[in-house]
Amino acid sequence: MPHTRFATRFLTIVVLLTFAVFSRVEAQQVRNALGETSGPDFRKAVESQTFLLINQYRKDHGLPALAWDIAIARAARAHSKDMAMGDVDFGHEGFKDRVDELKSVMSGFRGAGENVLMTSNLDQVAQTAVTMWLHSPHHLENIRGDFNYSGLGVWQDKDGTIYFTQIFMKFAPATQETEVTPPPAITITPFGFLASPETRPSR
Repeated sequence: MPHTRFATRFLTIVVLLTFAVFSRVEAQQVRNALGETSGPDFRKAVESQTFLLINQYRKDHGLPALAWDIAIARAARAHSKDMAMGDVDFGHEGFKDRVDELKSVMSGFRGAGENVLMTSNLDQVAQTAVTMWLHSPHHLENIRGDFNYSGLGVWQDKDGTIYFTQIFMKFAPATQETEVTPPPAITITPFGFLASPETRPSR
């Protein structure tokens, strides 16, 4: 009987170790596959899906849809790339410059906001990103904000971590200043990192 118990325990350990090794290899294969398809088509697909989910949330809560703007998306994508390449720290460095550049090509500026995040969770990447934002009150404030244009850009670093930037903007005849609440510190979640959102009223 003791011999049988030992054999059973030994077999269980072997199975668990084999499963662990297989899971690790499988995860690496997923990362490799993602890396092989991390070109423009992959990025655009993630951007599109994430943007649709944000607009779906707004629709479900009686808010008008955000209009996709190519110039805003280009600025968002560039910032995600800079973070992924290590050219800037994870966060909102250059936010004022991005807004000023967009103001120069779009008239009637009233305000802007920006959400960023990074995640290594490869399971339903777009849904993961949106879920993280929706569960952060300050990021949710931007998503629900009085904006009418937006653009979103993603980029992936060499390790497979995906960086998201979504810029929200309001272009309309100015009526009053927007109230700005100081953002919180960077938040760590089980799925990745959220940088404090940025907002900027008209000047």
